[in-house]
Amino acid sequence: MTERSSSRGRAPRGRGLGRRRPAAVLLVPLLLLAGAAGCASAAKAPDLGRVPIPSAPAAPIVPTAVPGHAQLVAMGDAVHLDLGAQQGEITATGPDLAVTAPSPGAAPPTQSPGTVTVRLHVLTGSQQLSAQDLVATDELGRSIPVTVDAASVTAVPGRDGVLHLSGTFAAGHSTLTWNNAGRPLATWDFEVELD
Repeated sequence: MTERSSSRGRAPRGRGLGRRRPAAVLLVPLLLLAGAAGCASAAKAPDLGRVPIPSAPAAPIVPTAVPGHAQLVAMGDAVHLDLGAQQGEITATGPDLAVTAPSPGAAPPTQSPGTVTVRLHVLTGSQQLSAQDLVATDELGRSIPVTVDAASVTAVPGRDGVLHLSGTFAAGHSTLTWNNAGRPLATWDFEVELD
């Protein structure tokens, strides 16, 4: 009976509560120290992890095109023109498409008639906007045939020059380029979506 009681009170080596307790007792202070160190470093760097978000400009930024330095912009964006003594702005918008909904079960159209509007505004002097200086191309670089409402228009202060280019635009990526004195000055990039 004496042997029995002594084996009950004693846990085998490497097992039992006697071995686990010191590890738990050491773990709690280590966690407290790690937490305190984390709080201290957070207190030292309160902005750590924050990313400043810039505010939007008060007015949209308009890129400037000068002869020899053309601008590539999205359709609808204006381009400031610096032609030496003459200053102005040119904008292309559209195309305004005449898309009809496909019949139920039919595939969407692959092309649509549409119109692009080009507006030239000048501050001083006069500037001619000629249809032959405007080139529309598809995503493969092929020319898109267009008809215009006038061969050319002249912009003067107080009266913009406006041309309407009508054509058939295929679904996909296209560009419109305005050449001034035989050199590209502004290119508008646009996507035609018909689905």
